[in-house]
Amino acid sequence: MITGTLTYRVRMALPANATINVRLEDVSRADAPAAIIAETIFAAGGKQVPIPFQLTYSPGDIQARHRYQVRAQVRVEDKLLFVTTRAYPVLTNGAPAMVNMVLQPVSSGPSASTSGASGSAENVDSMPLLGTTWTLTELGGHAPVSTTADNPAQLVLDGNQNRYSGSSGCNRLTGTIELKGDSLNFGAGASTMMACPEPLMKQEQAFTKMLQSVTGYRISGKTLELLAGNKTVAKFKAAKPTP
Repeated sequence: MITGTLTYRVRMALPANATINVRLEDVSRADAPAAIIAETIFAAGGKQVPIPFQLTYSPGDIQARHRYQVRAQVRVEDKLLFVTTRAYPVLTNGAPAMVNMVLQPVSSGPSASTSGASGSAENVDSMPLLGTTWTLTELGGHAPVSTTADNPAQLVLDGNQNRYSGSSGCNRLTGTIELKGDSLNFGAGASTMMACPEPLMKQEQAFTKMLQSVTGYRISGKTLELLAGNKTVAKFKAAKPTP
């Protein structure tokens, strides 16, 4: 059994009808989506944070050489209010079976102000994942190839249609996304077929390959990191909200 608590650092009472979802995931493969090993969903029942949780799993599903983490989210009906934006390793490689998770507010949730002025508090003023124009600043640990001002390498994620659009710096790209809490997957896509200089063509190949490897994301302020397991595969900076 994995045990722990969930909390958040904003001034907001949790609604009585809130539901909490906690998952145990196998994140051993950087080239594949995280596999859900165990999951529990329970009602907050009027409790306020920190809220304790217990997550039961089968020992036969755990392999000593694999990596595991827990993630959580809080919903009210169909609205996502809070999610974990970082991984909490558990069980193997010296990780514990008890974790205290800090969740972050989702931009579409109720407005909330920061609690206290401590410098150690989590950043709750991050840009929303959806609807923001994200401009590529790092791909595979390297700066992107310089492009024209009207066609930088960018991404925009549309939660209403579960699609993404953007550019590799060469061709325009579009495709589907699957977003569950802070887990993110890019589906098969399409692109224009324009020929570009060799450096941009190589970047485009690396960009599309990177998208297929993504399993999650992390946002801090105006910086978006796309993750393959626990590895950062690309970084973006918020440019402007889309209309």
